[in-house]
Amino acid sequence: MYGHIHIILKDLVMGVAGAEAWASILKEAGLTNEGDEGRALDTVVQSDELTFSLVGATCSVLGLELDKALYTFGRHFVTFALRSGNASFLKSQGATIHAFLANINNLHAHLERDHPNARFPFIESKYDPDQDTAELTYLSVRAGLKPLVTGVIEEIGIRLYGLNVFFEEVPVPEDLAEAGIAGHAASWRITWRPRPGGPEPLEQLPVGAPQLPRMSFPALHSVFVDLMRIIRSGNFLGACQCQPEGTTVQTVDGEVEAAENSDEELSMSKSDSIRKASEVQNSNGMPLEHILMRATRADKVAAAWCDSQLPKCREFWQDSAGRAEDYDLSQDARRVDVFVSHSWSPPENWKIVMGEDLRYADVKSTTLAVMAKDIALSSNQLNTWGEVTFWVDKACIPQDDLMLKESCISLIEKFIHRAQRVCVLFTWSYLERLWCVFEWACVLTDKDPNNIWLMNEMFVTDQSFPLYLECIRHFSLKRTKCFLESDRAILTAKIDECYTSAEDFEQLVRATAIALMARSMAYRAGRSRRLHQVFYEPWLALATELGFTELAAALGSCKPSEWRAAAVCGAPLSKEEGVALPTLLSRQRSLLSVQAGAYHDYINAWFDMTVTPHLIRMRDLVKKSH
Repeated sequence: MYGHIHIILKDLVMGVAGAEAWASILKEAGLTNEGDEGRALDTVVQSDELTFSLVGATCSVLGLELDKALYTFGRHFVTFALRSGNASFLKSQGATIHAFLANINNLHAHLERDHPNARFPFIESKYDPDQDTAELTYLSVRAGLKPLVTGVIEEIGIRLYGLNVFFEEVPVPEDLAEAGIAGHAASWRITWRPRPGGPEPLEQLPVGAPQLPRMSFPALHSVFVDLMRIIRSGNFLGACQCQPEGTTVQTVDGEVEAAENSDEELSMSKSDSIRKASEVQNSNGMPLEHILMRATRADKVAAAWCDSQLPKCREFWQDSAGRAEDYDLSQDARRVDVFVSHSWSPPENWKIVMGEDLRYADVKSTTLAVMAKDIALSSNQLNTWGEVTFWVDKACIPQDDLMLKESCISLIEKFIHRAQRVCVLFTWSYLERLWCVFEWACVLTDKDPNNIWLMNEMFVTDQSFPLYLECIRHFSLKRTKCFLESDRAILTAKIDECYTSAEDFEQLVRATAIALMARSMAYRAGRSRRLHQVFYEPWLALATELGFTELAAALGSCKPSEWRAAAVCGAPLSKEEGVALPTLLSRQRSLLSVQAGAYHDYINAWFDMTVTPHLIRMRDLVKKSH
């Protein structure tokens, strides 16, 4: 196990009991020699015996029985996550406490990318708007973790929403009764009351105290899973007085460090646009797209939530105003992995729907990191995600040369053709933006639907989902907005050039958007029946409503829960987990360790074979031949 567990233990003890208690823990654990503490807190692989010893000493000195230890560590998990750089990520899970609870399954689906062998619990929340309460059902292959759940949620309420959260345990659903008796399932009626003064701020670290290491939420989650496994197993009992062994120099599997490359390899000089202008003037008949095609690495414009690169990415995505240094983020390229289509402006009701504290720029940065990880995961090389290449307008179009800028804009269709796939950062206002629809018109003529990806994992919540249905249901070219009304003629000309009519194009957009949204939602739909009903089935209904009968039939053949069960890892349950009741395992196969890549492959293969051919036939009927 990694030394991060020991850092978390010390942070907990110092916060609740102080330095004297920590000194007693070190003594009881047998860490009395000079340098022992420093070696134990090093973020490298540590011996299991040392970790058991420190956990046992912590519970002994603080007087924590098993349930109290789980509850205490659950609360501290939230505090430590906020301190270690994950505040924005946690806030992105919901603008209200009930939205956060409803989004926990989506959060676990997100974590599966980084931990494909993990066994995440199933948590379903039903909100009662009349009573302003929620009923939460919890189900896990691991027994006895109820105090952990209540500790985490109580601290989330205090720190993020300024609420005191109260749990009243109620009977579990009838089909989970046996699992509840065995400690694998629980249900609560949850209420909350505002705290005076709002969210409780984090305590300031003492002057001179070392800064906590920045850890991605997936990496931090993994460390806490290890910690909970130790506490629940009781293996730490009697494990004190263990001397630390030599350490192995190996960094934690958290954020990927961007490879150090020379300026000559990855960065062009500030005069790069001048060089490009000269190349265009002396092109000697070479197609302009050969000269002006550029690509930027994912780790230049995308970052995980706690990545030290996120502030730079945030600055890049903050607005569309380009600078010469933005062009330096890209380099000459013949082809690119991903063409990124997006709107610079967030939806007008962004703060109402997503919350005051969630930055649009942060969601765009982290969503592109997810896209890059998906591509890297498809070749089983997750740690190379930073090397995935993007075409992003602000980085790949010279902003300080008007002539080159206009030339690049006129070549958008050529740049799309040179991309292997297209990523659309798809908000519920995307189809209202004229230039976004222009890019969509270009994309649909060049790319088959299986190479178009709507990346909206962090955009789609219980609150925003109905807005997506409405934006697609009512899509119209006349409703698109643009800064200069004269730009509308450019879109009209493109539609006239490529499609049989504006009405046919609008129908193609609606059908394609429904299908792509359905594929995107299928990934989360496999985790529970509720997620399938809430996020997937409405697309079948909308397809039927708009007259896309064949498309609705194709979407109806999707079986995410079955495919998720088929993607369960072959690793057997531990002896303790093996006591999980048959009802539990047969009802919730998704609780088992799932290979995220294999699960996604099932969905992608279904889409390629069943949905894509239908959309291609529909496109070919309305696309003009050239």
